[in-house]
Amino acid sequence: MSDQDARERQRGRSRRGESGADDSVRRPREHGTAPYPTRPPHHARRAGSRERDLDEREDRPSSRAESGGRAIGNREALPEQSGVPHGRASFHGGAAAQPHPSTSRPLVGAGASGGAATVGGRGASRFREQREPPLVTRPSADFNKSGQTGKAITLTSNYFELLKRPDMHLLQYRVDFVPDVDHTGVRKALIRVHEAVLGKYLFDGTLLYNITRLPQPLELHSQRVSDNSDVTIHFRLVGEIHKEDATYTSVMNIILRRCLGMLKLTLWKRDFYDPASATEIPQHFLNIWPGYVTTIRHHEEGFLLGVEIIHRVLRRDCALDVMQKIRQNGGDFQAMCSAELVGKVVMTHYNKRTYRIDDIDFTKNANSTFHLRREDRNISYAEYYKKRYEIEVRQPTQPLLVSRPSRRDVNRGDDQPIYLIPELCGMTGLNDDQKKNFNLMKDVGNVTRVMPDKRVESLMKFRKRLADNPDIQKELRSWGLDFAGDVVRVNGRVIPPQTIQQGGDNRFQSADGDWSRNIQRSKMCVSVELRDWALFTPSGMFAQEVKPFIEMVQNVGRAQGFDIPVPVVIQLQMDRTSNYVDAIRSECSKRDFSLVFCVLRSARADTYSSIKKLTCAEFGIPSQVMTGRNLKGQTGKLMSIATKVMIQVACKLGAEPWRVLVPANKWMVIGYDTYHDARQKKAVGAFVASINPTFTRYYSSVKIHENNEEISPSFKDHLFGALKAYFIVNDKSLPSSIIVYRDGVGAGDIPRLKDTEITALKEACREAGVRTRIVDYDPPIAFIVVSKRINTRFFQMDGRAPSNPSCGTVVDSKVTLQERFDFFLVSQKVTQGTVSPTSYNIIEDHTGISPDIHQKLAYILTHLYYNWPGTLRIPAPIQYAHKLAYLVGESIMQQPHDNLSRLPYYL
Repeated sequence: MSDQDARERQRGRSRRGESGADDSVRRPREHGTAPYPTRPPHHARRAGSRERDLDEREDRPSSRAESGGRAIGNREALPEQSGVPHGRASFHGGAAAQPHPSTSRPLVGAGASGGAATVGGRGASRFREQREPPLVTRPSADFNKSGQTGKAITLTSNYFELLKRPDMHLLQYRVDFVPDVDHTGVRKALIRVHEAVLGKYLFDGTLLYNITRLPQPLELHSQRVSDNSDVTIHFRLVGEIHKEDATYTSVMNIILRRCLGMLKLTLWKRDFYDPASATEIPQHFLNIWPGYVTTIRHHEEGFLLGVEIIHRVLRRDCALDVMQKIRQNGGDFQAMCSAELVGKVVMTHYNKRTYRIDDIDFTKNANSTFHLRREDRNISYAEYYKKRYEIEVRQPTQPLLVSRPSRRDVNRGDDQPIYLIPELCGMTGLNDDQKKNFNLMKDVGNVTRVMPDKRVESLMKFRKRLADNPDIQKELRSWGLDFAGDVVRVNGRVIPPQTIQQGGDNRFQSADGDWSRNIQRSKMCVSVELRDWALFTPSGMFAQEVKPFIEMVQNVGRAQGFDIPVPVVIQLQMDRTSNYVDAIRSECSKRDFSLVFCVLRSARADTYSSIKKLTCAEFGIPSQVMTGRNLKGQTGKLMSIATKVMIQVACKLGAEPWRVLVPANKWMVIGYDTYHDARQKKAVGAFVASINPTFTRYYSSVKIHENNEEISPSFKDHLFGALKAYFIVNDKSLPSSIIVYRDGVGAGDIPRLKDTEITALKEACREAGVRTRIVDYDPPIAFIVVSKRINTRFFQMDGRAPSNPSCGTVVDSKVTLQERFDFFLVSQKVTQGTVSPTSYNIIEDHTGISPDIHQKLAYILTHLYYNWPGTLRIPAPIQYAHKLAYLVGESIMQQPHDNLSRLPYYL
């Protein structure tokens, strides 16, 4: 393993098996300290996700710091409803922040007919999303998106059918509080005391659903327990929901989440975890919590409940332990603390809430004060935790962690940061050193990589827990909701194995998605000439380590038809970053090299970045970087590494180790991905397009998005450059069809993507036709959104126990979505855990390509990534775009040299 692949794998990425052992999301880091106003350590309501409070009227344990509501009366209530019992709700968080003063905000009105009215303010965007129908990408309702090619098989999937669903006519009310109340739990408590008036209802903090038509306008009054202040609650009818309405799906999910709360699970952001079933790894001081991702959604033939088994890694150390270790190691304490902690997610010990660390305020500590509005006085953080949680802060001088509100929090009016005491915040996820620990990752993987039979067993245990809980069954029956007792059966097909072609007309089939042994015995399909190349290495490593390895690379290259001459060796007396930079600049200024090969004594990100920036941006020369760790080991291991390095070097110069037999078409396939860097608040958009009929040579371009946007404003420039390269390489002709594979786009961004990127593609084609004098050049375009992070799993049932499906398995019915032209593809074979399929959503297609061809083409492209002699989860153009975006965003941070646009230097 070498170069960028090793660096990415150290970040927990894996191409084999499931996603990483640690499934926590790691966001880019931000640096710096802002002089925030003094606020409570836990601003009300926000902790992880607003979905924490979707379960209404659930039984909650009382807390010392309570804030709820007493019913005062209402203008429309009947006389016998005036004696409503008093209710209370518990704060769930740190220091209880008080509601903001009353905010002027328009109330929602409804016409006489009870129709929907315009919604503004808190929750308005979510309300509009619920009212809008799902985006339709299926060409027509009667369009048959199912393919026919391949062997038919029967699979099961991690879904349960809905046998019964609610058949009630629901009324939807917008709820507003005067003065405004930020905390969703408090909002629910203030409403809960009016249950006699409202009847059976669901309330998510903004919208209330019930079956009782309330008088309009309706104004209720409650009293907040924390400060005995009066709160007026306005109810406005904004819609009526029928069984066929899309909003009914949201209602069913709210009911389901309420039921999950009855299982004594812990809500972590959007998902529920079961700490009672945690697995300890004592030798590494880790705990792993199993959890569930659940969703009810309408699929091809009806509603299905999807359940995915997930895991969360918790460490036994706290943020203060990390700080103390940094202090002991010496150096710039504040800078190193920020580098280590900013971007991490912590869990508070006292209430099991999760927060993302966005900053560290070194000007504040546990003795700093904030205004406790409930008691109308200033109180220190240390005193607050002592009084409320009976926790004694051991080190009052420790700085405070800062968690800023997310964009969604700000949209809800929650715009203040949260302050946290480090010693009360447990670390979650794995740090970089832990991810490099082979034994640790192996032990974690033994827990998190669940084999198919065990995963199905866990799914059935989850279903049994729902069935055996009388409270859950009572709740489900009251709403008319019922699920099947077994997972669904799905029809699938297996695309025939593809034929791999190498030099000398050597051909073989990729039955199991891995041909690493085959390529060692055959010549490359297309080789290249390596002329002069320079080797930069520390002087003490050359004779004993580097020279024997280079000779091994030359031998394996010769066997595959890639001749590697003796390099120009530059031995460095010192191996600082500046030594490499000065030596490379000096030698490359004297003569033209085809390749720069650097050996580092150890992995150093700054040195790697400097080398890549110099070679890729300044000189336009492909470069290869290796560390001394990869030069040591047994002969067999070194031979494998030498083969991979040789292939990588050859590919960077334009070689083609293998091809897949494809029909002769003048098609262009495109891959696009975006890298986001929150430190610079920029994004890097990488575009890769094939310029030959076998999809093995690519043109690439990069644009830096100054506004950190995901949707590219530069697609016209990208495609125009690709069409120009294609025109030059293919005897002054242009592609007859263009197929784009787009990664990193959520369903909510698809309308904007169609308006921006697809429109730009068409404009580029028209301009290219004018420039090349090809009359009316308007090639049909297919645009496909590819998603890896999905919760769907499939299990083959042809043996005694569930197993992973074969490579090439396609599913395009039952669990796909009715409104989409989509399919699932299993393109990898994994030896550990359950294989993860990839979702393909064809959002626009004017090519006339059949579903069979779309599915087969996607599968073929997973064979053509030259950094791995096997199949990938995604098509090679997307993986190439990902590598390019990551290299530029993480290391080069500027436009690469034009000389490299037709070479895969980013491998």
